[in-house]
Amino acid sequence: MKMTWKLLFPFLAAMTLAACSSGAPQHTALPGSTVSTASASLPTGTSGSDRIAPQDLLEIDVFKVPDLSKEVRVDDNGNITLALIGTVRAQGLSASQLEKQIATRLEKDYMHNPQVNVIVRESTASKITVSGAVNRPGVYPLAGDTTVTQAIALAEGLNRLAVKDNVTVFRDGKPYTVPLEAVNQGKVADPVVMAGDKIQVHTSATKEAVQDYGGIGGLLSPFGLLR
Repeated sequence: MKMTWKLLFPFLAAMTLAACSSGAPQHTALPGSTVSTASASLPTGTSGSDRIAPQDLLEIDVFKVPDLSKEVRVDDNGNITLALIGTVRAQGLSASQLEKQIATRLEKDYMHNPQVNVIVRESTASKITVSGAVNRPGVYPLAGDTTVTQAIALAEGLNRLAVKDNVTVFRDGKPYTVPLEAVNQGKVADPVVMAGDKIQVHTSATKEAVQDYGGIGGLLSPFGLLR
């Protein structure tokens, strides 16, 4: 018997309703990710911890002194080594505190009013988890401010089972919804994630069913709709 659209349509409609009822749970919107504003952001703060830890990668810039500007990784003892001033204790300091410490030591013997800028390029203590319908679920380190879409990109993007308009970010045990489709369309700001966040990309029940049955033909054949 050939496929009959009169029989096929109600079946697909039922599948769609089932997918909607078993889809991603609805949670509170992630702070700063409302549709009403295009410049929304998460609560004040950066992606990761503001304290420097061993193996963090720092970018140090001394204004108009290129020989003192470099990227340096904090060693296992929590120190960095810079030209002229030697070993500097970095562990436990914020970037601004380290700036002041470097400036003080440069000013003591070498420069008048040095302008020092420190940026944490990689923070080994700051990690996020990306799970669900992505190509490479896992735990990823944060390198500077990272948005939800950038975090998903770290996991090599969405897979073909993903629900593209509904992502959940768990922060301090509380779930927040990020409307990913609206973010991609520029209707909603791309929220910044923070250390410890768990990002879950939900799976479409309809797409799972089609995949499990080997495509639409396999899905419909048990019902006699394809012969």
